[in-house]
Amino acid sequence: MENNHNKQQIDKLIDGFRLIDDTFMNKVFQGNIDAVELILRIVLKIKGIVVESPVVQKIMINPETGGKDIAFDIYARDNDGKRYDIEMQRSGGVMVLKKRGRFYSATLDHTMLKAGEDYRNMKDSYVIMFMEEDYFKGNKPIYVFERVDLSTGKRFEDGNHIIYVNCAYDDSSTEIGRLIHDLLCRNASEMYYDELRKSVAYYKHDERGRAEMCKEVEEYAKDYAKEYAKEYAEEYAKEYRKQAEVAKENEAKAKENEAKAKENEAKAKENEAKMKQKFDDMIKNAVRKKKDQDMTNKEIRTFLMDTYDLSEEEADAYIKGVQ
Repeated sequence: MENNHNKQQIDKLIDGFRLIDDTFMNKVFQGNIDAVELILRIVLKIKGIVVESPVVQKIMINPETGGKDIAFDIYARDNDGKRYDIEMQRSGGVMVLKKRGRFYSATLDHTMLKAGEDYRNMKDSYVIMFMEEDYFKGNKPIYVFERVDLSTGKRFEDGNHIIYVNCAYDDSSTEIGRLIHDLLCRNASEMYYDELRKSVAYYKHDERGRAEMCKEVEEYAKDYAKEYAKEYAEEYAKEYRKQAEVAKENEAKAKENEAKAKENEAKAKENEAKMKQKFDDMIKNAVRKKKDQDMTNKEIRTFLMDTYDLSEEEADAYIKGVQ
């Protein structure tokens, strides 16, 4: 009965997915050259862009100790060497979007040249952020930001481009309006572009594709539950200690509370043990996934320390435990 209920919940979730939603976006755009080229062609208004195999959630490690790592939603490069990062940014506010665009653009440029390579070899880079709201309040479908010489008003033309797409824009008579419609659309049959419609239909309506999507959702749910297991255990322990203090102050119910406290203590230890095991399993699974992605032990260590607030020794112990 419970499994049937879970399946219904997952089916409902999949039916409601849009391309702007991370979990669904990851499946649809992974390696989907046609879909990525469609977005670039419409947003940049450049025909003939030929993209190499795009990668979703491409992790970029910050070389600075304690530096902030990022994961590009959709990373791609074309046959001319230009770099593209496409982000589905559903929230954050205008200042966060500006700073995020700057940070992502810098990271995109940072990996472009090899040691000793001439700066003139740098290719253009594009960060394209799809915003679910019109944070710039200009009622425009696209906002393009490039460096300008303030003293003359001339464009700097250094090849750096940060672009924000307003997904609140509603005009299906334009290419960008139809693209925005498709990114927000839940039903494949109502989408305009075949490059997007085919993949959406596969993961929502084809038996094999939907099975893949179900597995993806289940894995996400498990990871989400494990991620918050530690926090839940701490909150539970905090509440228990509060109850114990109240019990001590209430002399009239001292004996009754003492028995109850012992019972709660046993449950708390049992729960803490379970949560600890779940937390350990979560980290081990994360290590396995990162190893499958050919990440080095150093990169995995950094990921564990940043994500799970582990010490270097703790991170190394988990890595060593997963061989």
